[in-house]
Amino acid sequence: MADRDEKESEFIISDRRPRYDVDEPELPASSAERSEGPEDGKQKTGNGASPLGDTTNREEKTASSDETGLDQILAILSGMVLNHLAFDPDTRRPAPSFNVREARFFLGLMEAFQEAFRDKLPVSLLDNQPVEVDEAPRLGHIPAILGGMAISALGVDPRTGRTERPPDFESSKFLIDLMDTFLREGEPALGPEEKEYIKDMIYQAKMYFVSLKDRKSQG
Repeated sequence: MADRDEKESEFIISDRRPRYDVDEPELPASSAERSEGPEDGKQKTGNGASPLGDTTNREEKTASSDETGLDQILAILSGMVLNHLAFDPDTRRPAPSFNVREARFFLGLMEAFQEAFRDKLPVSLLDNQPVEVDEAPRLGHIPAILGGMAISALGVDPRTGRTERPPDFESSKFLIDLMDTFLREGEPALGPEEKEYIKDMIYQAKMYFVSLKDRKSQG
C-alpha cells in the first residue's frame, strides 16, 4: 500500500511539452531513432548531426509562432472583463457572474498593462488616442443609449438617419419598453428637466417605430 502511494505521488501528467525544470527538451523517440540508427539507411555527418539538421531548426521556428506573448495576457484580462459583464442572451438579464466592480478592476489592470508594455505591444492594442468625454456619465445617458439602440434595431443609423438593413421590430419594441421601465423605476432619482428630456426621447422613438411599421405594412 505504501509503495503504491509513493508511486502515485510521483505521477506526472505528460502533455508532451518540456518541463519547466528541464534545461533542454528531450527529443521524441522517433527523432532519436532517426539520428542514431545507421540501420535505417541514413548517414550521419562528421559532427554527429543529422543531414536533415536544418529541419530541426525549421521545426523550432514553426513552434516559436505558438509561443506565449504579451498580447495573450491582454486578451485574458479582456476576457475577465467580459466574464463580469456577461448576460444571458435567452433571458436578456445579467449572468450570475455579473459584477461591475470586478469588471472595472480588470479594466484598470488592462490600462496599467498597456502603459507598462507600451513599447512591446502592437500599436493596434494601445490607447494612443483616448476618447475625450465631454461630460461625466449620468442617468440620463442610459435612456439615450437605449433610444439609439432602438432606432438602430429598426435598421437605421442613428447618426445619419439612413436605412441600412431590414428592421427588427421585436428588438426595437423591447428597447423602447426598457426606456419606459427606466423612466418609471428611476423617476424618484431624476430631476424635472431630465424626466422631460427622457419622455421626449421615448415619444420620438415610439412615433418613429409606428411610422416605420405602418410604411412596412403598406409597402
